Amino acid sequence: MRCKHCNARLAPHDIWCVNCRRRTQLVTNELAATKSLAKTWQTLKQSLGINVPLAAVATVAGIIPIAIIIWLLNSILVIPQNTVASLLLSLFTKGIAISIFLPFTLLGFHAVSLEEGYSAGRSRLMDAFKAYPRYLLFSLLNSLYFVIIYLICFGFPGFGSDPILRLVWIVLVNYWVAVVLPLPIVMDRRQLGFFSALRLVYRHFQPVRWNLFLLAVILAILNSIAALLLIFPLVITIPLTWYAIRDYTDLLLEYELDLQ
Repeated sequence: MRCKHCNARLAPHDIWCVNCRRRTQLVTNELAATKSLAKTWQTLKQSLGINVPLAAVATVAGIIPIAIIIWLLNSILVIPQNTVASLLLSLFTKGIAISIFLPFTLLGFHAVSLEEGYSAGRSRLMDAFKAYPRYLLFSLLNSLYFVIIYLICFGFPGFGSDPILRLVWIVLVNYWVAVVLPLPIVMDRRQLGFFSALRLVYRHFQPVRWNLFLLAVILAILNSIAALLLIFPLVITIPLTWYAIRDYTDLLLEYELDLQ
């Protein structure tokens, strides 16, 4: 393979040309997120039924309680946000409450990391629950991040922020999604803690950040449509989410992005 800019010879896993320092076509070709997702679906659709048990746990113990909590805290159990203390109480209450149930939607990442195939939803069901403490910490730290950027971008009662920061908030939310998307798999594959894995992903996965964001958007749309269709299709889209993120992260590790 040669660089399209300077025609220098490239190694099979080169993201950057060693001669002209420009990005190679690897990111848009071999590392295309849509290509990886299509490959995952072609293999997974033959084993959908096997993954229903773990997907059902994620739906019943994770997604449904989270939806109920969000509805309760925004309609019936509304905490006033007219003072700094009440605003902080409201944000941290929502963050902690959601973080308690969010790990149930993430347990599948540990299960699919334990097997190379696509049948982890049944065989690794009990093993998945052992990862709950790790994903609880993962959820709490993510909640803390969202609380912090909310306070920065929206300000405190009586002390507003510049309206342009609303747009900054949107950027920060979406950028964070692209950063943390491969994090659960990297934590398992490399046996790293949250911050070590975050540092690795942030530093080395930058060339494929848009690919990761595109994968996140596609999976979010699929899961949103499934949730609107009376929840039941989630037993298909949730396992697809786990395996798609696993396969794409494994592809990035196979191409040694964590070493470049």
